[in-house]
Amino acid sequence: MMDDVLVRTPKQQAPRSARLGVALGMLMAGLTLRPAAADANGRFPTAGYFVAGPGSRNDVFALRTTFGLIVSRDGGRAWSWVCEAAYGAVGASDPTVSIGADGTLVLASFTGLTTSRDDYCSWPTPSGVPARDFADVSNTADGRYVVALAGPGGENRLYLSADGGRAWEPGALLAGYATETVDVAPGDPMRVYVTGYASTGDPVLLRSDDGGRTMRETTRDFLGGQNIFLAGVDPTRPEVLYLRAARGLATTLLRSDDGGMTHRVVGQTASEMLGFALSDDGATVWIASANRAEGLQRSERGGPWVRMAADVGVKCLRYHAGTLFVCADESRDGFALGYSHDGGDHVDPLLSLRLVDGATTACGPATSVGGTCPAFWSSETILLRSIDASAPSMPVFHDASTDHGVITDRGGPRDVSVSPVDGMAGALDAGRPIDVTRASDIPRVIDAGGIADAAVAPMPQAGGCSCHVATRGAQDRDRGGPALLAAGLALVGRLKRRSRLRSRPLTGSPKGPPPR
Repeated sequence: MMDDVLVRTPKQQAPRSARLGVALGMLMAGLTLRPAAADANGRFPTAGYFVAGPGSRNDVFALRTTFGLIVSRDGGRAWSWVCEAAYGAVGASDPTVSIGADGTLVLASFTGLTTSRDDYCSWPTPSGVPARDFADVSNTADGRYVVALAGPGGENRLYLSADGGRAWEPGALLAGYATETVDVAPGDPMRVYVTGYASTGDPVLLRSDDGGRTMRETTRDFLGGQNIFLAGVDPTRPEVLYLRAARGLATTLLRSDDGGMTHRVVGQTASEMLGFALSDDGATVWIASANRAEGLQRSERGGPWVRMAADVGVKCLRYHAGTLFVCADESRDGFALGYSHDGGDHVDPLLSLRLVDGATTACGPATSVGGTCPAFWSSETILLRSIDASAPSMPVFHDASTDHGVITDRGGPRDVSVSPVDGMAGALDAGRPIDVTRASDIPRVIDAGGIADAAVAPMPQAGGCSCHVATRGAQDRDRGGPALLAAGLALVGRLKRRSRLRSRPLTGSPKGPPPR
C-alpha cells in the first residue's frame, strides 16, 4: 500500500469544501478519512451520468442521479429505482458505472465496488477487491473486460475482471501516485489509461499495454491545463484518446494520437465541460458545457465545431450503438434523459424524474434494495415535487410509422427506436492469474510541440425498492510533507466537480448495426 494517499470523492457538496480540504491534508499525512453516515444527501434532484449496453445492445440503461440509480432492462420503457443506501454510497460519492457483457452492473465509489445482475435487487461487494475506496471503473465495448481503479484513499491499484465483472484479480499497484480516472480502450483490453497526481502534485497520465498488469508514466505535460480527466478512447484506435483539462473557468479538450505521449488542443468551452461523447467509429465528437448558451457542439472527422439545433441543458453525453444520449436539465427541459438519432439537432425525452413511480415493490425485503429503499421514497418524492417547471415530458419512442421513423443521419437513412437490440458477445473468457508488477524509473515525456489551436471552438459571448418504476401513462504518510498538504488543499475545488466531469463516450461495440 502506498504511503502518499489522497482522497478524491466524486461528489462533494459545497458546504463540505472546507472540511474536505482538512481531510485531504490529513490523508496526505497518513491519517484516515471515513465515509459519511448513510443518510439522505438532500441535493436537488438531477441526473449526471449514463451508461447503456451490454455490448452493442441497447436494452440495459443505468442513469445515475443525485438520489440513486435508475435502471431499465427494456430499453427505457420501464425503470427501477435503486436508492444510494442499497449500494452503500449515501452522502459519500456518486458512483461511476460499467455494464458487463451479461448485463452485470458494476459501481465504483469511495465506499467500495459493488455489482448486481438479473433484477438488480442485491448489490454485494465482489470477492477479491478492497471493501472501499474506488475512484473509477471502465469496460471494453463488448463488456467482457472491466477495469476498476482503487484509490486514492486506499491502495491506488487496478483491479481487473475478464468475465464482465463477476471475478476480479489485482493489477498494477500505482505506488507514488494519487489516482483519479481510468479508461480501458473500447476495442483493445490490453490498452488502459489512468490519470492522477504525482507526489509533487503534478497531474500525470499513465498507460498500460498489457491489460493493466503493469503501467508506466507517459507525460505530465498537458499544455498548461490542470484537473486532467480522461474523456474517452477511440473505439477503433487505442492510441487515440481525449482528455479534459481545466484552464480557469474554461475547459479545453485535448487529443493524443500517440498513446498519450503528446497532446494538442482540439476544442474548448468557456464554462465547465460537462458532456463529451464519441461515435462508434470515432469519427464524430460532441461536447457541451455547464453554460446552456454554449449549446451542444459537434465536430466530424476533425472538422470545425458546429452548434446543434437542440436547446438542452446538458449534464452528460454518451453515444452508444447509434444513439446520442443526453442528460438534460429536468427543471428547464422537463426531462432528465433524452436521446437523439440525428446527431443532436433533435433530442426526444426518454425519462422524466417526476414520472418515476417508486411506490411499487419488485424486490423482496431480504434484498438490499427491497429492505432499504422503500423508507427513502417519500422524502425523494418531496424533492422531486419541488421542481418548479412545466409539466414533465412524456417519453417518445419512434418506429418506421412516425415522422422520425427514418432519419437522415450524416447521409444515411435508417430505422430507429430505443427498443432492445438482439445479439451479445459469446462465451466469456475465464479469468487468469495476473502477475502484479510496476514499471519504474520511466522518464516523463515532455510535449514541446505547442498548442495546435486551429480547431478550438470560439469562446461564446456572455449572454427497492428496485421498485418497479414506470413512467406514468406509459408505465461519484507523509513523504511529501507540507508540499503534499498544500497540493491537497489546492485540489478541493476540482474534487467537488469530478462526477460532473466524468462521462465517457460509450460502452457499446465500435462496430455493429444501429438499434432496431
